[in-house]
Amino acid sequence: MKILFNKQIRALFVFAAVLFSTSMLLNSCQDLRTQTITWVEYEPVYMSHEEFINAVQTETAQDLKNPGKIYFYDGYLFVNEINKGIHILDNRDPSAPVNIGFINIPANKDIAVRNDLLYADSQKDLLVFDISSLQNPELIDRIEGVFNNSANTPPGFTTQTVDESRGLVVDWKPVVREEVCEGNCHSHPAHSFREGTIAFDGFTTASSGGGTPQSGVGGSMARFAITGDYLYAVDHRDLMTFDVSSANTQKVHRQYVGWLIETIFPYNNNLFIGSVNSMYIYDLSNPAAPHQLSIFWHATACDPVVVEGNYAYVTLRSGDNCPNIQGSDQLEVIDVSDLKNPKNIGIYEMINPHGLGIDNGRLFISEGAYGLKLMDASDPFNVKEVRHIKNLKTFDVIPLNGVLMVTGESGIVQFDYTNAPELKHLSTIPVVKD
Repeated sequence: MKILFNKQIRALFVFAAVLFSTSMLLNSCQDLRTQTITWVEYEPVYMSHEEFINAVQTETAQDLKNPGKIYFYDGYLFVNEINKGIHILDNRDPSAPVNIGFINIPANKDIAVRNDLLYADSQKDLLVFDISSLQNPELIDRIEGVFNNSANTPPGFTTQTVDESRGLVVDWKPVVREEVCEGNCHSHPAHSFREGTIAFDGFTTASSGGGTPQSGVGGSMARFAITGDYLYAVDHRDLMTFDVSSANTQKVHRQYVGWLIETIFPYNNNLFIGSVNSMYIYDLSNPAAPHQLSIFWHATACDPVVVEGNYAYVTLRSGDNCPNIQGSDQLEVIDVSDLKNPKNIGIYEMINPHGLGIDNGRLFISEGAYGLKLMDASDPFNVKEVRHIKNLKTFDVIPLNGVLMVTGESGIVQFDYTNAPELKHLSTIPVVKD
């Protein structure tokens, strides 16, 4: 009986060893399995310098395909088609806007208007158009090489390097890649990026509050702002000042601000400048040479800012081309009654906030693919969500005189907010995909 028991034990050990070896062999085979993986990367789109210069021209109205920043001026809405140019919409009746024309501008992302002069970036250049006749805008000036812009920076993953011998980079084209590999493929660089990530340039436009009757109103994602006789523009590190008191635009000042500057917002003779880790406040007592008053540090994320009264509202966003810091999708409220000593008075969890705008305590927040939120900010110490429209894809907003203008992947959508929190839909100019 004892001998039989020992034989059974040995048999069990042998059986276990066989199972273990088989399992290891199967796992080894699994590790060497063949996989096909796909990802999206970006390829630079080039233009020769001659093509780049000659491409600027007025064209007939075009469908919106990839709308970015927006600017409202004298009843007209100017909509950036990212890296392509500017749509001109007659918005004097926001319930029936009319698409009346398009200005083809390679590598364009920002817009501002004053006294019938439209200012637009084009790669590193600043262009000035006479729009006294909106049916026939005329390019009257090109100031070359003023921006250290992001034209050479892709909006997502790429293995491509910019070859300057091929010309100027005016856009980045998403391309689906495919690769067959053995093993788990975890070492492939594309695994570090989300497939299909497309970022608006906020890498990079809300009432400006600091504008004049001759200038218009931009959104919170803007890199351009006009106050008085000056246009202020930020690239990724610098603040530039242009004298626009006449059609003879002059760059009069340039100064370093900080790391990865994204947006600019004028309010009450001050500039509020957003970067990925801070908000800078500048004084315009000497408008030709703004003076820094303070820096408010926050979590590292994309961060447009708007201001009303003594309070600034900043949305922090992760993902896209933004630094991905856990927990940074939020709204921060900052007391700026002492411009030299701003203080945080509230943090509110958001989903994926982009641009925002405020009018008389009604705070509108673009939640990207997650819609549009209306917040009650009448008490800045206790901001409350009162409405969430989820069937929109939004990027930025301009609330002005009871009309909310929204831009994003859903197109240009407008609401009457005079009876907020009720929002009455007025019109939609949809995005038309190829």
